[in-house]
Amino acid sequence: MHRRAVGILLISLSLAAVILSGCGQDEGDKVVARVGRVNITEKELRQKLAELPPFTRQQFQGPEGTIDFLKRLVDEEVLYQAAVKAGYEDDPEVKRTLEAIKRRSMIQAYYKGEIESAVEVPEEDVQAYYDEHDEQFQREARIKFRHIMAPTRSQAEEGRRRVLAGEDFASVARDMSTDGGSREAGGLMKSVNVGSALPSAGMDEDFIRRVYEDWRVGQVTEPLRSGNGWHVVVLEERLEAGKKPLDEVRDNIVQSLMPAKTREYYDSVLVELKEQHGAKVNEDAFRTKPRTEEELFTLAQDTDDPLERLNYYSELVFNYPDGAHAAEAQFMIGFIHAEELQNEAAARNAFRRVMDEYPDSDLVESAQWMIENMGSEEPPFEESDVLSTD
Repeated sequence: MHRRAVGILLISLSLAAVILSGCGQDEGDKVVARVGRVNITEKELRQKLAELPPFTRQQFQGPEGTIDFLKRLVDEEVLYQAAVKAGYEDDPEVKRTLEAIKRRSMIQAYYKGEIESAVEVPEEDVQAYYDEHDEQFQREARIKFRHIMAPTRSQAEEGRRRVLAGEDFASVARDMSTDGGSREAGGLMKSVNVGSALPSAGMDEDFIRRVYEDWRVGQVTEPLRSGNGWHVVVLEERLEAGKKPLDEVRDNIVQSLMPAKTREYYDSVLVELKEQHGAKVNEDAFRTKPRTEEELFTLAQDTDDPLERLNYYSELVFNYPDGAHAAEAQFMIGFIHAEELQNEAAARNAFRRVMDEYPDSDLVESAQWMIENMGSEEPPFEESDVLSTD
């Protein structure tokens, strides 16, 4: 790269560091890098950073990370301009890829704008789901409270007197509570299930349960002993165990039901669109049409290869077990095994099937003779005697 060009790029990157660290002007259209006649502005840089997945974006935190990302944008722009100059805009593969991206983006936009946005979960469905899933919406008893912690009972009683005299509970907690974890928040503790404990404040399960059972919201308790000292507590929220109200869980129910509703609506839209656009699928183009019984029987008679004949007869019996030639085909399976392949076990099985499955056939007597005399002498008939000439 020319030395002057290198100098310009370094100056641009240095300027970016100043702007992005907050030391420059605030306008988002300030140029932070340039490649040829293409400017990269701070606004564009911020937008591209925001488009990154959260995990990836973490790699570009702070001024140095932002500058590193800017350098990558410069590299990308350099490569893009080089590709344009080399004529890759007209490359067939590039065009196919761009067309595929365009199609995918348009389909996604259509799905979001015409299907997802049109789906609503009816209130009656929400209510029905709520009524049918009691166990899913149960909650334990909970309390939320403020407290003033003191090392002695007398100090706790002093805090209680100040509150009962009209001072704000949170102000008194900030002034005198010894619980560093809640003092700055005016003694406010996180919501806790009854039956749980708050070890950081020295409150065991019995302490929490006593506050829940013995005091109402707004009441200031007497000094209560814990593992860390003495406490004055005021309940801000008291929730009994039971089913959460519908308003509290409605959004969660809607999110649970939305996928099925969206799929149902999508299927109905797809049917309508297929009708509108005359969509047809030629399934037969991908399915082998079964050969007719006559075709299989003729193929078997016309071949001299015993294995091929065996396959044709087997296909005929499988596809047309009640066909006009089924008994003959089954007999010929046994005959080929016995006379040509010398497989007596397979032959006996085939002949027994003739006798069991086609008891009314004229070939039953011949099948019985083959079973009884197989291998002892030539059969008193030939293949042509068995096959029908219809």
